[in-house]
Amino acid sequence: RVLGWCPVALRWAAMSPEGTNGMTVRSGLPLKIIAGSPSTVLYLSEERPGAACVPDQDGGQYWSCKDYSIPSPGYNCGSSWNIYPNGLGGLHKGASSEGHIRYVANRYLLKSIGATSSSEVSMQVRARWATKDIRFVFGARDTLHCDVGACSNDCEH
Repeated sequence: RVLGWCPVALRWAAMSPEGTNGMTVRSGLPLKIIAGSPSTVLYLSEERPGAACVPDQDGGQYWSCKDYSIPSPGYNCGSSWNIYPNGLGGLHKGASSEGHIRYVANRYLLKSIGATSSSEVSMQVRARWATKDIRFVFGARDTLHCDVGACSNDCEH
Protein backbone atom coordinates (compact mmCIF):
# COMPACT_ATOMS: atom_id res chain seq x y z
CA ARG A 1 0.00 0.00 0.00
CA VAL A 2 1.04 3.53 -0.67
CA LEU A 3 -0.34 6.10 1.74
CA GLY A 4 0.34 9.75 1.22
CA TRP A 5 -0.43 13.40 1.35
CA CYS A 6 -2.98 13.70 -1.42
CA PRO A 7 -1.36 16.27 -3.78
CA VAL A 8 1.86 14.24 -3.89
CA ALA A 9 0.23 10.80 -3.82
CA LEU A 10 -2.26 11.79 -6.52
CA ARG A 11 0.39 13.06 -8.91
CA TRP A 12 2.72 10.12 -8.20
CA ALA A 13 -0.15 7.69 -8.84
CA ALA A 14 -0.89 9.37 -12.17
CA MET A 15 2.74 9.57 -13.33
CA SER A 16 4.21 6.33 -12.02
CA PRO A 17 4.09 3.04 -13.87
CA GLU A 18 3.72 1.46 -10.40
CA GLY A 19 0.20 0.26 -9.78
CA THR A 20 -0.67 -0.22 -13.45
CA ASN A 21 -3.19 -3.05 -13.54
CA GLY A 22 -3.13 -2.92 -9.73
CA MET A 23 0.38 -4.40 -9.51
CA THR A 24 3.96 -3.34 -8.78
CA VAL A 25 6.24 -3.25 -11.82
CA ARG A 26 9.19 -5.34 -10.66
CA SER A 27 7.65 -7.96 -8.38
CA GLY A 28 4.06 -8.11 -9.60
CA LEU A 29 2.65 -7.65 -6.10
CA PRO A 30 -0.79 -6.09 -5.64
CA LEU A 31 -0.63 -2.33 -5.06
CA LYS A 32 -3.45 -0.25 -3.57
CA ILE A 33 -2.92 3.51 -3.42
CA ILE A 34 -4.74 5.40 -0.64
CA ALA A 35 -4.70 9.20 -0.72
CA GLY A 36 -6.25 11.56 1.80
CA SER A 37 -6.67 15.22 2.62
CA PRO A 38 -7.26 16.40 -0.95
CA SER A 39 -6.42 20.05 -1.44
CA THR A 40 -5.57 20.10 -5.15
CA VAL A 41 -6.76 18.20 -8.18
CA LEU A 42 -4.97 16.76 -11.21
CA TYR A 43 -7.54 16.81 -14.01
CA LEU A 44 -7.12 14.03 -16.57
CA SER A 45 -9.05 15.85 -19.31
CA GLU A 46 -9.38 19.46 -20.48
CA GLU A 47 -12.88 19.74 -19.01
CA ARG A 48 -13.51 21.41 -15.65
CA PRO A 49 -16.53 21.43 -13.32
CA GLY A 50 -19.24 23.94 -14.20
CA ALA A 51 -20.78 26.35 -11.70
CA ALA A 52 -23.43 23.77 -10.74
CA CYS A 53 -20.65 21.45 -9.58
CA VAL A 54 -19.34 23.85 -6.94
CA PRO A 55 -22.24 24.66 -4.61
CA ASP A 56 -21.78 26.85 -1.55
CA GLN A 57 -22.95 24.07 0.75
CA ASP A 58 -22.28 20.40 1.37
CA GLY A 59 -24.31 18.22 -0.98
CA GLY A 60 -23.84 15.07 1.08
CA GLN A 61 -21.84 11.94 0.40
CA TYR A 62 -23.90 10.82 -2.61
CA TRP A 63 -24.02 14.19 -4.38
CA SER A 64 -22.55 14.23 -7.88
CA CYS A 65 -22.42 16.57 -10.85
CA LYS A 66 -22.22 16.01 -14.58
CA ASP A 67 -21.73 19.67 -15.64
CA TYR A 68 -18.21 19.64 -17.11
CA SER A 69 -16.85 21.68 -20.03
CA ILE A 70 -13.72 23.35 -21.34
CA PRO A 71 -13.34 26.71 -19.55
CA SER A 72 -14.23 29.81 -21.55
CA PRO A 73 -11.87 32.79 -21.92
CA GLY A 74 -11.72 34.79 -18.72
CA TYR A 75 -12.16 31.62 -16.66
CA ASN A 76 -9.26 29.59 -18.00
CA CYS A 77 -6.23 31.11 -16.27
CA GLY A 78 -5.04 32.80 -19.47
CA SER A 79 -5.40 29.55 -21.43
CA SER A 80 -3.10 27.71 -19.01
CA TRP A 81 -5.83 25.89 -17.05
CA ASN A 82 -4.74 22.51 -18.35
CA ILE A 83 -0.97 22.89 -17.82
CA TYR A 84 0.57 20.52 -15.24
CA PRO A 85 0.22 20.44 -12.21
CA ASN A 86 -3.48 21.30 -12.71
CA GLY A 87 -3.94 19.18 -15.84
CA LEU A 88 -1.93 16.98 -18.17
CA GLY A 89 -0.94 19.71 -20.65
CA GLY A 90 2.70 20.65 -21.07
CA LEU A 91 3.98 17.16 -20.28
CA HIS A 92 6.37 16.21 -23.04
CA LYS A 93 10.08 16.30 -23.73
CA GLY A 94 11.48 19.83 -23.64
CA ALA A 95 8.24 21.37 -22.33
CA SER A 96 9.81 23.26 -19.45
CA SER A 97 13.10 24.36 -17.96
CA GLU A 98 15.07 22.86 -15.09
CA GLY A 99 13.79 23.88 -11.68
CA HIS A 100 10.14 23.96 -12.75
CA ILE A 101 7.65 21.38 -11.44
CA ARG A 102 6.84 20.31 -15.02
CA TYR A 103 10.52 19.65 -15.69
CA VAL A 104 10.70 17.23 -12.77
CA ALA A 105 7.38 15.57 -13.69
CA ASN A 106 8.49 15.24 -17.32
CA ARG A 107 11.79 13.60 -16.41
CA TYR A 108 10.03 11.10 -14.13
CA LEU A 109 7.14 10.40 -16.49
CA LEU A 110 9.11 10.11 -19.72
CA LYS A 111 11.29 7.35 -18.23
CA SER A 112 8.31 5.00 -18.62
CA ILE A 113 6.30 6.54 -21.46
CA GLY A 114 7.69 6.68 -24.99
CA ALA A 115 5.39 9.49 -26.10
CA THR A 116 6.74 12.72 -27.57
CA SER A 117 3.69 14.98 -27.75
CA SER A 118 1.59 16.32 -24.89
CA SER A 119 -1.55 14.66 -26.32
CA GLU A 120 0.20 11.25 -26.50
CA VAL A 121 1.47 11.62 -22.93
CA SER A 122 -2.03 12.58 -21.72
CA MET A 123 -3.58 9.60 -23.49
CA GLN A 124 -1.09 7.16 -21.94
CA VAL A 125 -1.43 8.65 -18.44
CA ARG A 126 -5.23 8.32 -18.66
CA ALA A 127 -5.01 4.72 -19.89
CA ARG A 128 -2.58 3.84 -17.10
CA TRP A 129 -4.72 5.61 -14.46
CA ALA A 130 -7.81 3.64 -15.48
CA THR A 131 -6.10 0.39 -14.37
CA LYS A 132 -4.90 1.58 -10.95
CA ASP A 133 -6.44 0.62 -7.61
CA ILE A 134 -6.61 4.03 -5.96
CA ARG A 135 -8.83 5.10 -3.06
CA PHE A 136 -9.47 8.57 -1.72
CA VAL A 137 -10.23 9.29 1.92
CA PHE A 138 -12.41 12.36 2.50
CA GLY A 139 -13.16 14.06 5.79
CA ALA A 140 -16.31 15.89 6.77
CA ARG A 141 -14.79 19.23 5.70
CA ASP A 142 -13.46 17.97 2.36
CA THR A 143 -16.85 18.29 0.65
CA LEU A 144 -16.94 22.07 0.12
CA HIS A 145 -15.55 23.81 -2.95
CA CYS A 146 -12.40 25.93 -2.96
CA ASP A 147 -14.10 29.25 -2.33
CA VAL A 148 -15.54 27.89 0.95
CA GLY A 149 -12.90 25.31 1.88
CA ALA A 150 -9.14 25.63 2.01
CA CYS A 151 -8.02 23.99 -1.23
CA SER A 152 -6.01 25.53 -4.01
CA ASN A 153 -8.11 27.41 -6.54
CA ASP A 154 -5.59 29.59 -8.34
CA CYS A 155 -3.84 29.66 -11.70
CA GLU A 156 -0.28 29.38 -10.35
CA HIS A 157 1.91 26.46 -11.43
